[in-house]
Amino acid sequence: MPKRVFTFFLIAAVLSLVPALLPAQEKASSTAKCAHCGKALTEYYAPAKNAAGKEVPLCTKCSMLPRCDYCQLPSEVKTDGGDSLCRDCAKDCIKDKAEAEKVMKDVRQVLNTKFKMTTKHKIIYEIGNRKDLNLEADGEHNELGWFDPKTIRNKPQYTIRILTGLPRDVFRSVGAHELAHDWMNEELPHLMDKPEIREGFAEFVAWSFSKAEGNKRMMDYTERRTDDVYGGGFRKVSAMMGDAKTASEWKNVLLKEFPLKGKKSGK
Repeated sequence: MPKRVFTFFLIAAVLSLVPALLPAQEKASSTAKCAHCGKALTEYYAPAKNAAGKEVPLCTKCSMLPRCDYCQLPSEVKTDGGDSLCRDCAKDCIKDKAEAEKVMKDVRQVLNTKFKMTTKHKIIYEIGNRKDLNLEADGEHNELGWFDPKTIRNKPQYTIRILTGLPRDVFRSVGAHELAHDWMNEELPHLMDKPEIREGFAEFVAWSFSKAEGNKRMMDYTERRTDDVYGGGFRKVSAMMGDAKTASEWKNVLLKEFPLKGKKSGK
């Protein structure tokens, strides 16, 4: 084959692969603008979802930029926790201890009001960086929060630590997850050493909380999880719960499935 002909076919083959390397494209309206740079779109655009879960358009150039860790828009800010956020998610992130305490007290109240889930003891609320949170766990996961029950001088002390710089709606959902651990530790301590049920229940509570708040982003996040402990645990616990809607009903379901040692399940 002549060298020129070979070169022509090689270039044609490379160009044919370019569309596959770009994000999915859709036809743009004549008035559409890129959600990131604000420039008028050409004939095609890449669809993305913002913090509210609404589909928005990105121009081809912006669609190739690094994305926010919590939505599909291009990132602009790096938090102290090490996350990349778009400008929308960065507008209302929680990075102050006083604000974290205020938000967590409200989350605790919502869980009590909506689901009758509460504990009476005092909880210390803190924010921390990802490195410290990961060290508190097993060092292998990107932890967003941590529930830490300790006994100091024969007195119990309960601490919830959440990653600094989380967008408010993400922070609230993570807070609900950690408060679910606090409740289970109080009401069903025999389940705390069952990771799939412990984390699956906390994810179920966070999902229920997000649903009550109309937070579709975090509902979708929980539903999409594929790991065995969190995602698999959520689907397992969710299937168990059926029509149960309050903490006391959830407790009865879990006790039926996992009775206290020496007691029958009632099946």
